[in-house]
Amino acid sequence: MDFRHLRAFIAVADESSVTKAAERLHISQPPLSRHIRQLEDELGVKLFRRHRLGVTLTDIGRQLLEKARILETAASDFLDTAGHAIHEDLHTVRIGIGWGLWEPVHRVRVECAKQSERLTVDAVDVFCSDDCNDQLRNGSLDVVFSRPPFDETALNVTRLFRERILAVVSADSPLASRKSIQLRDLASHNLLLWDRHLMPYVYDKVLALYAKAGITPRMVPTPGAGPHNHRGLMLVASGEGAYLCIGIPLTSPQPTSGIALVPLADPEATVEICAACRKNESAPAVLQFMEAVSTVFPQPSRAPFTTTTPSRRAS
Repeated sequence: MDFRHLRAFIAVADESSVTKAAERLHISQPPLSRHIRQLEDELGVKLFRRHRLGVTLTDIGRQLLEKARILETAASDFLDTAGHAIHEDLHTVRIGIGWGLWEPVHRVRVECAKQSERLTVDAVDVFCSDDCNDQLRNGSLDVVFSRPPFDETALNVTRLFRERILAVVSADSPLASRKSIQLRDLASHNLLLWDRHLMPYVYDKVLALYAKAGITPRMVPTPGAGPHNHRGLMLVASGEGAYLCIGIPLTSPQPTSGIALVPLADPEATVEICAACRKNESAPAVLQFMEAVSTVFPQPSRAPFTTTTPSRRAS
């Protein structure tokens, strides 16, 4: 059980609706329903009765609701105290870094070092957008470099640059030697799809590109695999299809065998990279860091930095 489970339980109980509770919490319905299901499984009880008009609390649900409110208040006080204690260190910024975004964060860190040698960057990897939003709102992270979606009602979101989407194709494919390709060049290839929760923004972007191009791809789900792990790469190298993914190196610095990375030339085949922090942020270290972000990625041009991954081919 964690804070998100309690918050989900209270919101659904207050709204008598999963849909309205999801809107209140600024998250989609699937993760909210998952939190409720996980809490019910852990407690071994049913908290809600589902019906056509929404949900109502069960008897045990009503008994536990008040306890949940007490725990939520205590948890909020705990997080506030912890947040204030952490921010007493005025020279530390806690950064969440999305997959493959080390380079832009490093550029900002270098700029910060020019301004103050005392500023410390404490970085962690982040993956799920819902978790990123939660960690920024509850103060466990100060800044996140990642891809949308962000809760812009609670966060300031700065668009930094657009990242080119790549096709990951077999090294034996005629497309492997191209400097770039159009989406229509992949019309005859199976489209390998990873589990959406791994990269929901990119997943949806890929399907939108196909729809806009008027192409209905032959989609092959690859549960548990993605374009950035060995199982996904094996599928591509074996000629079972192609992935479309974000434009970052897929493996170690060693040459990648069996596959080729080819940029998509379609104008809309890009993904936004953003930096997000809390609105009304007052911590000096965080403000200094965001000032460095503006220096490295000046507005309103919004695109001084481009990520290009060269095509790599090996047999």
